[in-house]
Amino acid sequence: MAQEVTVAQLMDTRVRTLDADASVREVARKMAKEGADCVVLVRGERPVGVITERDLVVKILADDFDPDEVPARDVMSTALITISPDATMSDAARVMSEYKIRRLLVVDGSGSLVGLASADDLAKVLAKRQDYRDPALNVIGRVNETPSSGPYQ
Repeated sequence: MAQEVTVAQLMDTRVRTLDADASVREVARKMAKEGADCVVLVRGERPVGVITERDLVVKILADDFDPDEVPARDVMSTALITISPDATMSDAARVMSEYKIRRLLVVDGSGSLVGLASADDLAKVLAKRQDYRDPALNVIGRVNETPSSGPYQ
């Protein structure tokens, strides 16, 4: 039996971070520029919060707040759920399911941020295991993704 995939093997190490004192506009610009769906807010090397695209819509746009005037720390989710890079993919899936989240911050033994593991990352591994035969996993994992020709690209 093959050894199970670890979080370190599936995580994205290109985590988009900003200082927690950044404005919400800075967060949105970073997401747009880097094609990210979330930004991790930090103090030094330590994560202190996360802002997702949904946070921007629900907490800022829907209530007509000025993103230049709102500090990211006022919008960020602070109940950070983390996992070790040595944990297994099954461990990550269990934690995501238990907390009903799609992203886990990956931190090393000192608490420093080393990556981000997402449900998309889990789906990519599962899709590969099935030789990319499952169209649903391919979509969820954004496998063989092609640029959209839609009006918003």
